[in-house]
Amino acid sequence: MISNKKWFNPRCVKWARTVLAFCLLAAIPVLAADDGWIPLFNGKNLDGWYTYLGSTGKNNDPKGVFKVEKGMIHILDLPVTDEPQDAGYLATNQEYSDVLIHVEYRWGSKRFRDKDAPLAPGGKRDSGVLYLMVGPDRIFPASLECQIEETDTGDLWITGNLWVDVKVQSPEFLAWVDLDGGVRHTQAGPLARIAKSGDFEDRTAWNTVEVVLRGDQATHIVNDRIVNHVTRIRQPDPNDRFHLVPLKSGRILLEAEGSEIWFRNVKVKPLKPDQQP
Repeated sequence: MISNKKWFNPRCVKWARTVLAFCLLAAIPVLAADDGWIPLFNGKNLDGWYTYLGSTGKNNDPKGVFKVEKGMIHILDLPVTDEPQDAGYLATNQEYSDVLIHVEYRWGSKRFRDKDAPLAPGGKRDSGVLYLMVGPDRIFPASLECQIEETDTGDLWITGNLWVDVKVQSPEFLAWVDLDGGVRHTQAGPLARIAKSGDFEDRTAWNTVEVVLRGDQATHIVNDRIVNHVTRIRQPDPNDRFHLVPLKSGRILLEAEGSEIWFRNVKVKPLKPDQQP
């Protein structure tokens, strides 16, 4: 039998401990950063996105409506004139399903007359995060929108021929009910609004908007407050327009709609069926 003492070398042990400690320390930041989030915006350019404007179409942005500044997306930073500006959007090349969408935004000061969607009554600044976008590119494509608009952030807009189920105060007052009460209601586009349950936007600072996409359901969260929720999101069956099928996957869009706005920390986190966001 060979004695272990013969093979014991204190210098080797010390070296091994040093290497192990270095490896553990090196792993700590990696583990801390590995929280499941996938950035959609790299802070440098618009790789992974394409632009769409009403009059110039896809990837044709001669005025620079969409640009990257200081690690953020800056929309409609143009000279203010009486000339109307196109509505449009940035769209992801990829479709997403079963994810938590996270976007932070802050209003700029510039406002414009909009060729395709005039400013809301009262001159409210307007933008939005659209999701589950399917079909051809156009102004107001088939999608659901988490509205970003002064006093209205968190509203749901249904565009295109999509259908949802929602619990509202009444069929005449389409505002989401988050407590007991309310009535079940089915609502379809091509342009329909479900108002949010409360106003939690800070119009002078950065705000966080999140959308939980799980199967054929969506939940809007504004500054950590749940403000809207819909179920049974459906679209016409491509093979039978009189039959509806669940809509669970689509592109994510950031909207240009007459108002200067900044976006940052645009990212998604994949969700498992039973996982809480």
